[in-house]
Amino acid sequence: MARVNRMTSPYRVAEFFAGIGLVRLALDQCGFETVFANDIDEQKLEMYRANFPIDEFLLGDIHQISADAIPDCDLFTASFPCNDLSIAGAMAGLSGEQSSAFWGLVRLLKEKAVAGSLPKVVLLENVPGFLMANEGRDFEAALLALNALGYVCDAIIVDAVRFVPQSRARLFVIAQLGIEAEIPFGVGPSDVRSPQLLKFIHGTPHIAWKIRKLPPLPPAGPRLPSIVESLPPDDPAWWSEERAAYFMNQLSERHAKIAAEMISGADYTYATAFRRVRHGRSMAELRTDGIAGCLRTPRGGSGRQILFEAGRGERRVRLLTARECARLQGVPDDYRIEVRLNQALFGFGDAVCVPVVAWIGENYLKPACETLRGSIRTVRTRRITVAKR
Repeated sequence: MARVNRMTSPYRVAEFFAGIGLVRLALDQCGFETVFANDIDEQKLEMYRANFPIDEFLLGDIHQISADAIPDCDLFTASFPCNDLSIAGAMAGLSGEQSSAFWGLVRLLKEKAVAGSLPKVVLLENVPGFLMANEGRDFEAALLALNALGYVCDAIIVDAVRFVPQSRARLFVIAQLGIEAEIPFGVGPSDVRSPQLLKFIHGTPHIAWKIRKLPPLPPAGPRLPSIVESLPPDDPAWWSEERAAYFMNQLSERHAKIAAEMISGADYTYATAFRRVRHGRSMAELRTDGIAGCLRTPRGGSGRQILFEAGRGERRVRLLTARECARLQGVPDDYRIEVRLNQALFGFGDAVCVPVVAWIGENYLKPACETLRGSIRTVRTRRITVAKR
Protein backbone atom coordinates (compact mmCIF):
# COMPACT_ATOMS: atom_id res chain seq x y z
CA MET A 1 0.00 0.00 0.00
CA ALA A 2 1.28 3.46 -0.89
CA ARG A 3 2.31 5.53 2.07
CA VAL A 4 0.14 8.61 2.69
CA ASN A 5 2.00 11.90 2.80
CA ARG A 6 0.42 13.56 5.84
CA MET A 7 1.88 16.93 4.85
CA THR A 8 -0.12 17.06 1.60
CA SER A 9 -3.15 14.84 2.27
CA PRO A 10 -6.50 16.51 3.04
CA TYR A 11 -7.23 17.60 6.57
CA ARG A 12 -9.38 14.93 8.17
CA VAL A 13 -12.61 15.88 9.89
CA ALA A 14 -14.94 14.23 12.39
CA GLU A 15 -18.28 16.03 12.52
CA PHE A 16 -20.60 15.68 15.48
CA PHE A 17 -24.28 16.68 15.48
CA ALA A 18 -23.88 16.32 11.72
CA GLY A 19 -27.56 16.95 10.94
CA ILE A 20 -28.14 17.07 7.20
CA GLY A 21 -24.47 17.53 6.38
CA LEU A 22 -24.09 21.23 5.75
CA VAL A 23 -20.86 21.58 7.76
CA ARG A 24 -19.46 18.78 5.62
CA LEU A 25 -20.73 20.47 2.47
CA ALA A 26 -18.93 23.67 3.43
CA LEU A 27 -15.65 22.00 4.40
CA ASP A 28 -15.69 19.86 1.25
CA GLN A 29 -15.41 23.14 -0.64
CA CYS A 30 -12.27 23.96 1.36
CA GLY A 31 -10.53 20.67 0.66
CA PHE A 32 -11.21 18.93 3.97
CA GLU A 33 -12.09 15.24 4.09
CA THR A 34 -14.86 14.05 6.42
CA VAL A 35 -13.90 10.61 7.75
CA PHE A 36 -16.45 10.33 10.58
CA ALA A 37 -19.93 11.73 11.20
CA ASN A 38 -22.42 11.32 14.01
CA ASP A 39 -25.98 12.38 14.76
CA ILE A 40 -28.84 10.93 16.77
CA ASP A 41 -31.67 11.93 14.40
CA GLU A 42 -32.77 9.26 11.89
CA GLN A 43 -34.77 11.76 9.84
CA LYS A 44 -31.76 14.00 9.37
CA LEU A 45 -29.72 10.97 8.41
CA GLU A 46 -32.26 10.34 5.65
CA MET A 47 -31.40 13.73 4.12
CA TYR A 48 -27.67 13.20 4.75
CA ARG A 49 -27.77 9.81 3.02
CA ALA A 50 -29.27 11.31 -0.12
CA ASN A 51 -26.24 13.55 -0.57
CA PHE A 52 -23.17 11.94 1.02
CA PRO A 53 -21.63 8.51 1.53
CA ILE A 54 -22.63 7.18 4.94
CA ASP A 55 -20.06 4.44 5.50
CA GLU A 56 -18.42 6.79 8.01
CA PHE A 57 -21.76 7.82 9.62
CA LEU A 58 -22.55 6.53 13.10
CA LEU A 59 -26.17 7.00 14.14
CA GLY A 60 -26.58 7.31 17.88
CA ASP A 61 -26.32 9.33 21.08
CA ILE A 62 -22.96 11.06 21.49
CA HIS A 63 -22.97 10.01 25.16
CA GLN A 64 -22.85 6.36 24.03
CA ILE A 65 -20.02 6.64 21.49
CA SER A 66 -16.58 5.28 22.27
CA ALA A 67 -13.59 7.35 21.20
CA ASP A 68 -12.16 4.16 19.74
CA ALA A 69 -14.80 4.37 17.00
CA ILE A 70 -13.47 7.74 15.83
CA PRO A 71 -10.44 7.77 13.52
CA ASP A 72 -7.61 10.19 14.15
CA CYS A 73 -8.49 13.60 12.75
CA ASP A 74 -7.10 17.09 12.33
CA LEU A 75 -10.45 18.73 13.10
CA PHE A 76 -13.53 17.98 15.20
CA THR A 77 -16.66 20.03 14.46
CA ALA A 78 -19.70 20.19 16.72
CA SER A 79 -22.93 22.09 16.05
CA PHE A 80 -24.46 20.88 19.28
CA PRO A 81 -28.15 21.51 20.13
CA CYS A 82 -29.10 25.12 20.78
CA ASN A 83 -32.47 24.40 22.44
CA ASP A 84 -31.29 25.31 25.93
CA LEU A 85 -29.12 28.25 24.82
CA SER A 86 -31.48 30.14 22.54
CA ILE A 87 -33.44 33.13 23.80
CA ALA A 88 -36.45 31.40 22.24
CA GLY A 89 -36.00 28.52 24.67
CA ALA A 90 -35.91 28.15 28.43
CA MET A 91 -32.18 29.10 28.66
CA ALA A 92 -31.40 26.04 30.78
CA GLY A 93 -27.87 26.25 29.43
CA LEU A 94 -25.35 23.41 29.25
CA SER A 95 -27.22 21.60 32.02
CA GLY A 96 -30.33 21.43 29.84
CA GLU A 97 -31.55 18.16 28.38
CA GLN A 98 -30.48 18.98 24.81
CA SER A 99 -27.50 21.34 25.02
CA SER A 100 -25.80 19.19 27.66
CA ALA A 101 -24.76 17.05 24.69
CA PHE A 102 -21.72 19.35 24.63
CA TRP A 103 -20.35 17.38 27.57
CA GLY A 104 -20.55 14.24 25.46
CA LEU A 105 -18.08 15.85 23.10
CA VAL A 106 -15.80 16.81 25.99
CA ARG A 107 -15.85 13.21 27.21
CA LEU A 108 -14.71 12.00 23.77
CA LEU A 109 -11.93 14.58 23.72
CA LYS A 110 -10.79 13.39 27.15
CA GLU A 111 -10.65 9.83 25.86
CA LYS A 112 -8.71 10.98 22.81
CA ALA A 113 -6.31 12.82 25.11
CA VAL A 114 -5.61 9.63 27.05
CA ALA A 115 -4.94 7.85 23.75
CA GLY A 116 -2.64 10.68 22.62
CA SER A 117 -4.74 11.44 19.54
CA LEU A 118 -6.52 14.73 20.19
CA PRO A 119 -7.54 16.66 17.06
CA LYS A 120 -5.42 19.73 16.46
CA VAL A 121 -8.46 21.99 16.04
CA VAL A 122 -12.02 21.95 17.39
CA LEU A 123 -14.83 24.05 15.92
CA LEU A 124 -18.01 24.65 17.95
CA GLU A 125 -21.10 26.33 16.51
CA ASN A 126 -24.16 27.57 18.35
CA VAL A 127 -26.50 30.52 18.80
CA PRO A 128 -25.24 33.83 20.25
CA GLY A 129 -27.32 33.03 23.33
CA PHE A 130 -24.52 30.62 24.29
CA LEU A 131 -22.49 33.70 25.21
CA MET A 132 -25.18 34.87 27.64
CA ALA A 133 -26.52 31.59 29.08
CA ASN A 134 -26.42 31.65 32.87
CA GLU A 135 -24.80 35.09 32.75
CA GLY A 136 -21.89 33.78 30.72
CA ARG A 137 -20.99 30.98 33.11
CA ASP A 138 -21.84 28.21 30.65
CA PHE A 139 -19.69 29.71 27.89
CA GLU A 140 -16.88 30.14 30.38
CA ALA A 141 -17.21 26.52 31.53
CA ALA A 142 -17.10 25.26 27.95
CA LEU A 143 -13.92 27.20 27.16
CA LEU A 144 -12.24 26.14 30.40
CA ALA A 145 -13.04 22.52 29.57
CA LEU A 146 -11.20 22.97 26.26
CA ASN A 147 -8.34 24.78 28.02
CA ALA A 148 -7.99 21.86 30.42
CA LEU A 149 -7.32 19.61 27.44
CA GLY A 150 -4.53 21.89 26.21
CA TYR A 151 -6.51 23.98 23.74
CA VAL A 152 -6.36 27.75 23.43
CA CYS A 153 -9.59 29.37 22.33
CA ASP A 154 -10.95 32.06 20.06
CA ALA A 155 -14.56 33.11 19.46
CA ILE A 156 -16.28 34.91 16.61
CA ILE A 157 -19.85 35.76 15.65
CA VAL A 158 -20.82 35.69 11.97
CA ASP A 159 -24.21 36.67 10.56
CA ALA A 160 -25.27 34.73 7.46
CA VAL A 161 -26.72 37.95 6.03
CA ARG A 162 -23.21 38.76 4.78
CA PHE A 163 -23.53 35.80 2.41
CA VAL A 164 -27.22 35.00 1.88
CA PRO A 165 -30.55 36.83 2.33
CA GLN A 166 -31.14 35.44 5.83
CA SER A 167 -30.58 37.10 9.20
CA ARG A 168 -28.81 34.33 11.12
CA ALA A 169 -26.06 35.25 13.57
CA ARG A 170 -24.09 32.34 14.99
CA LEU A 171 -21.32 32.03 17.55
CA PHE A 172 -18.25 29.96 16.64
CA VAL A 173 -15.48 28.81 18.95
CA ILE A 174 -12.17 27.75 17.40
CA ALA A 175 -9.88 25.84 19.75
CA GLN A 176 -6.28 25.04 18.80
CA LEU A 177 -3.96 22.51 20.40
CA GLY A 178 -0.30 22.96 21.20
CA ILE A 179 0.21 26.70 20.80
CA GLU A 180 0.80 29.36 23.39
CA ALA A 181 -2.03 31.45 24.77
CA GLU A 182 -1.83 35.23 24.48
CA ILE A 183 -3.52 37.82 26.66
CA PRO A 184 -5.92 39.57 24.24
CA PHE A 185 -4.65 43.12 24.76
CA GLY A 186 -5.52 45.53 21.98
CA VAL A 187 -8.21 43.36 20.39
CA GLY A 188 -11.01 45.68 19.33
CA PRO A 189 -14.41 45.39 17.66
CA SER A 190 -14.49 43.98 14.15
CA ASP A 191 -16.85 42.32 11.71
CA VAL A 192 -16.69 39.11 13.73
CA ARG A 193 -16.24 40.33 17.30
CA SER A 194 -19.01 42.49 18.71
CA PRO A 195 -18.54 44.72 21.77
CA GLN A 196 -20.49 42.18 23.82
CA LEU A 197 -18.20 39.33 22.75
CA LEU A 198 -15.11 41.47 23.37
CA LYS A 199 -16.38 42.36 26.83
CA PHE A 200 -16.48 38.66 27.64
CA ILE A 201 -13.02 38.04 26.16
CA HIS A 202 -11.40 40.94 28.03
CA GLY A 203 -13.27 40.04 31.22
CA THR A 204 -11.97 36.45 31.38
CA PRO A 205 -8.16 36.64 31.57
CA HIS A 206 -8.15 33.23 33.28
CA ILE A 207 -9.24 31.66 29.98
CA ALA A 208 -6.41 30.70 27.61
CA TRP A 209 -7.11 32.84 24.54
CA LYS A 210 -5.46 33.02 21.12
CA ILE A 211 -7.23 35.65 19.00
CA ARG A 212 -6.63 35.55 15.25
CA LYS A 213 -6.95 38.64 13.09
CA LEU A 214 -9.36 37.88 10.26
CA PRO A 215 -10.14 39.64 6.97
CA PRO A 216 -13.35 41.68 6.65
CA LEU A 217 -16.54 39.83 5.88
CA PRO A 218 -18.26 40.46 2.54
CA PRO A 219 -20.20 43.74 2.83
CA ALA A 220 -23.61 42.25 2.01
CA GLY A 221 -25.10 39.17 0.45
CA PRO A 222 -27.86 38.84 -2.18
CA ARG A 223 -31.46 39.73 -1.47
CA LEU A 224 -34.66 37.70 -1.21
CA PRO A 225 -35.63 37.60 -4.93
CA SER A 226 -32.44 35.63 -5.61
CA ILE A 227 -33.73 32.57 -3.73
CA VAL A 228 -37.44 32.62 -4.63
CA GLU A 229 -38.70 29.76 -6.77
CA SER A 230 -40.84 30.87 -9.70
CA LEU A 231 -44.10 28.99 -9.06
CA PRO A 232 -47.08 29.53 -11.39
CA PRO A 233 -50.17 31.15 -9.84
CA ASP A 234 -52.04 27.84 -9.90
CA ASP A 235 -49.33 25.91 -8.07
CA PRO A 236 -50.85 24.14 -5.04
CA ALA A 237 -48.15 25.62 -2.80
CA TRP A 238 -49.97 28.99 -2.96
CA TRP A 239 -52.63 29.34 -0.30
CA SER A 240 -56.31 29.39 -1.13
CA GLU A 241 -58.05 32.76 -1.26
CA GLU A 242 -59.71 32.02 2.06
CA ARG A 243 -56.41 31.22 3.77
CA ALA A 244 -54.62 34.19 2.16
CA ALA A 245 -57.45 36.52 3.27
CA TYR A 246 -57.08 35.22 6.83
CA PHE A 247 -53.37 36.03 6.67
CA MET A 248 -54.15 39.55 5.46
CA ASN A 249 -56.54 40.06 8.35
CA GLN A 250 -53.73 39.16 10.76
CA LEU A 251 -51.66 42.14 9.62
CA SER A 252 -51.57 45.21 11.82
CA GLU A 253 -52.68 48.52 10.35
CA ARG A 254 -49.09 49.47 9.60
CA HIS A 255 -48.24 46.15 7.95
CA ALA A 256 -51.54 46.13 6.02
CA LYS A 257 -50.56 49.50 4.55
CA ILE A 258 -47.19 48.09 3.51
CA ALA A 259 -48.94 45.12 1.88
CA ALA A 260 -51.31 47.45 0.00
CA GLU A 261 -48.34 49.43 -1.35
CA MET A 262 -46.70 46.21 -2.53
CA ILE A 263 -49.91 45.07 -4.24
CA SER A 264 -50.24 48.35 -6.13
CA GLY A 265 -46.61 48.25 -7.29
CA ALA A 266 -45.73 48.04 -10.97
CA ASP A 267 -43.60 44.92 -10.41
CA TYR A 268 -43.78 41.91 -8.17
CA THR A 269 -41.95 42.29 -4.87
CA TYR A 270 -41.49 39.94 -1.95
CA ALA A 271 -41.68 39.97 1.81
CA THR A 272 -41.36 37.29 4.44
CA ALA A 273 -43.50 36.93 7.52
CA PHE A 274 -43.76 35.09 10.79
CA ARG A 275 -46.86 34.76 12.91
CA ARG A 276 -46.39 36.09 16.43
CA VAL A 277 -48.67 36.46 19.43
CA ARG A 278 -49.14 40.13 20.32
CA HIS A 279 -51.37 41.09 23.25
CA GLY A 280 -52.93 37.64 23.21
CA ARG A 281 -53.70 37.77 19.48
CA SER A 282 -52.01 35.93 16.61
CA MET A 283 -50.49 38.55 14.30
CA ALA A 284 -48.51 38.41 11.06
CA GLU A 285 -45.61 40.81 10.56
CA LEU A 286 -44.04 41.52 7.18
CA ARG A 287 -40.32 41.96 6.62
CA THR A 288 -39.66 43.95 3.44
CA ASP A 289 -35.92 44.70 3.50
CA GLY A 290 -35.07 41.82 1.16
CA ILE A 291 -33.88 39.63 4.03
CA ALA A 292 -35.62 36.56 5.40
CA GLY A 293 -35.87 36.01 9.11
CA CYS A 294 -33.77 33.33 10.75
CA LEU A 295 -34.91 29.86 9.68
CA ARG A 296 -36.31 27.86 12.57
CA THR A 297 -37.49 24.34 13.16
CA PRO A 298 -41.28 24.39 12.64
CA ARG A 299 -42.38 23.11 16.02
CA GLY A 300 -46.04 23.88 16.55
CA GLY A 301 -46.27 25.64 13.17
CA SER A 302 -45.09 29.05 14.41
CA GLY A 303 -41.59 28.54 13.03
CA ARG A 304 -42.73 28.26 9.43
CA GLN A 305 -41.74 31.32 7.49
CA ILE A 306 -44.28 32.76 5.06
CA LEU A 307 -43.59 34.29 1.63
CA PHE A 308 -45.76 37.21 0.48
CA GLU A 309 -45.63 38.01 -3.25
CA ALA A 310 -47.43 41.12 -4.46
CA GLY A 311 -47.60 43.51 -7.39
CA ARG A 312 -49.64 44.50 -10.45
CA GLY A 313 -52.79 44.47 -8.36
CA GLU A 314 -52.28 40.90 -7.16
CA ARG A 315 -51.06 39.16 -4.06
CA ARG A 316 -50.22 35.55 -3.22
CA VAL A 317 -49.21 33.87 0.02
CA ARG A 318 -47.48 30.57 0.79
CA LEU A 319 -44.84 28.98 2.97
CA LEU A 320 -41.23 29.05 1.87
CA THR A 321 -40.44 25.89 -0.07
CA ALA A 322 -37.78 23.42 1.02
CA ARG A 323 -35.59 24.54 -1.89
CA GLU A 324 -35.92 28.18 -0.87
CA CYS A 325 -34.89 27.26 2.67
CA ALA A 326 -31.91 25.39 1.25
CA ARG A 327 -30.90 28.45 -0.75
CA LEU A 328 -31.22 30.62 2.35
CA GLN A 329 -28.61 28.35 3.90
CA GLY A 330 -26.36 28.76 0.87
CA VAL A 331 -26.97 25.20 -0.33
CA PRO A 332 -26.54 24.63 -4.09
CA ASP A 333 -29.50 23.32 -6.05
CA ASP A 334 -27.84 19.95 -6.71
CA TYR A 335 -28.35 19.08 -3.03
CA ARG A 336 -31.09 16.46 -3.15
CA ILE A 337 -34.25 17.00 -1.09
CA GLU A 338 -36.27 13.78 -1.16
CA VAL A 339 -38.31 14.08 2.04
CA ARG A 340 -41.61 15.70 2.93
CA LEU A 341 -41.72 19.46 3.48
CA ASN A 342 -41.93 19.46 7.27
CA GLN A 343 -38.98 17.08 7.56
CA ALA A 344 -36.92 19.28 5.22
CA LEU A 345 -37.81 22.42 7.18
CA PHE A 346 -36.62 20.76 10.39
CA GLY A 347 -33.38 19.79 8.68
CA PHE A 348 -32.58 23.21 7.27
CA GLY A 349 -33.83 25.06 10.35
CA ASP A 350 -31.32 23.17 12.52
CA ALA A 351 -28.44 23.52 10.07
CA VAL A 352 -25.57 25.93 9.42
CA CYS A 353 -25.17 28.44 6.62
CA VAL A 354 -22.77 26.82 4.15
CA PRO A 355 -20.85 29.91 2.93
CA VAL A 356 -20.33 31.07 6.53
CA VAL A 357 -18.62 27.81 7.46
CA ALA A 358 -16.71 27.80 4.17
CA TRP A 359 -15.44 31.33 4.96
CA ILE A 360 -14.29 30.17 8.39
CA GLY A 361 -12.74 27.10 6.80
CA GLU A 362 -10.67 29.12 4.34
CA ASN A 363 -9.73 31.98 6.65
CA TYR A 364 -9.27 30.18 9.94
CA LEU A 365 -9.43 26.39 9.96
CA LYS A 366 -7.11 25.71 7.03
CA PRO A 367 -4.41 28.14 8.21
CA ALA A 368 -4.69 26.73 11.74
CA CYS A 369 -4.40 23.13 10.55
CA GLU A 370 -1.49 24.02 8.29
CA THR A 371 0.34 25.74 11.13
CA LEU A 372 -0.21 22.84 13.49
CA ARG A 373 0.39 19.95 11.09
CA GLY A 374 3.89 18.67 11.49
CA SER A 375 4.71 21.15 14.22
CA ILE A 376 2.36 19.93 16.93
CA ARG A 377 4.18 19.27 20.14
CA THR A 378 3.18 16.95 22.92
CA VAL A 379 0.94 18.85 25.29
CA ARG A 380 0.62 17.69 28.84
CA THR A 381 -3.08 17.53 29.59
CA ARG A 382 -3.99 19.46 32.69
CA ARG A 383 -6.28 17.93 35.26
CA ILE A 384 -9.85 18.67 34.20
CA THR A 385 -11.80 20.26 37.00
CA VAL A 386 -14.89 21.30 35.04
CA ALA A 387 -17.56 18.75 35.87
CA LYS A 388 -20.27 17.65 33.46
CA ARG A 389 -23.35 19.69 34.23
